[in-house]
Amino acid sequence: MLKLDPNDSRAPFQQIADHFRRVIAAGDLAPGDKLPSHGKIAGEVGVAVGTVKHAFSLLQSEGLIVTRQGQGAFVRTKPLPETADEAVIANLQRAVEALTARVEAVERKLGES
Repeated sequence: MLKLDPNDSRAPFQQIADHFRRVIAAGDLAPGDKLPSHGKIAGEVGVAVGTVKHAFSLLQSEGLIVTRQGQGAFVRTKPLPETADEAVIANLQRAVEALTARVEAVERKLGES
């Protein structure tokens, strides 16, 4: 059963998300399994439904769960492809390199003044 730790400095939505990360990683919730409803979790833990929605949104953005309108949230059956993450990282690295070059050019110009 999920319980929030009042001594934990993390926000309740983060504690809820971490709980489900652990449960999914341990295999206690298998791919395709339905997660409890927002309302059920909120009632058990004593938080607002919006807090649970925030946690589920985080899990969805991490590719751990999928939500279906009117059906609920489910453990993702197929992990997101690694190549998508690699492509994003490569794009970010190129953007950082381009920005670094621009900053260096500005610093050179300022140094010449």
